[in-house]
Amino acid sequence: MKISQIEPALGIELFILEAPRIEDIDPVQEALWETAPGLSSPELAELLDRLTGKGTGCTVHRYLPDAHHWPERSIRPAVSLSEKPPIPWTDDRPRPTRLLASPEPIDVTAPIPDYPPMLFRYRGEVHSIKKAEGPERIEREWWVDSGEHRDYYYVEDHKGQRYWIFRSGHYGDDRARQWFLHGFFA
Repeated sequence: MKISQIEPALGIELFILEAPRIEDIDPVQEALWETAPGLSSPELAELLDRLTGKGTGCTVHRYLPDAHHWPERSIRPAVSLSEKPPIPWTDDRPRPTRLLASPEPIDVTAPIPDYPPMLFRYRGEVHSIKKAEGPERIEREWWVDSGEHRDYYYVEDHKGQRYWIFRSGHYGDDRARQWFLHGFFA
């Protein structure tokens, strides 16, 4: 209740906001912009000014859904704050809050090829997986380019951090399959 009264200054090096209990909300983000006054809200303009006006190089982007299966192509930058989405946001599958511009290779240990991984190594750190969901197969858009499909897994490590990782292609032939990290969940 008093978050708006906090004014971090010199001496505060770390701020942790803990939510011991949370509730599900409507995942459709565009609902935030539909209520009056929506995008023309003075509070929103003030927030954007505060975020971008500190001289820290912070840039705020607004994205809209795009009609593609491939995750890198499924969003596009909005041209203006008032631009309406051409298609609705999909909310039937979990998607990361931070999608990497290009997937980064990781080393994975999986008990059986089509099973979720037990652990993975990313940038020298080993992440032991405690929970996993998947696979969700996303096929390559053959009319755009050629290549392998991806089998995505939504995983949570021993620290509670959640990731979106995938294996490229089928197991079964003689080639080793590469795994990638593609996004981070909040």
